[in-house]
Amino acid sequence: MLTRDARLKIPEQVVTRQVGDETVLLNLESGTYFGLDPVGSRFLELLQAEGALAAVIARMLEEFEVTEAQLEADLLRLADEMLASSLLEPA
Repeated sequence: MLTRDARLKIPEQVVTRQVGDETVLLNLESGTYFGLDPVGSRFLELLQAEGALAAVIARMLEEFEVTEAQLEADLLRLADEMLASSLLEPA
């Protein structure tokens, strides 16, 4: 089970592109395509800069009006889904 202590990164076979205020990810090996809304895009941007989920959660709590418990649950669910699709991997 993924926890806030996890460190994640985008695998080499995944390309990302900004499309407006959204981010599109494509796994070149599997063909898996994934779109992130502006909040998900911010998550990915911070994850690339920070690496650690805990740091991303702390930073996003400063930027968004949401409870820590809700933000953590949402981001862990998103990260789990992206891991399952090989769009993220352990760092």
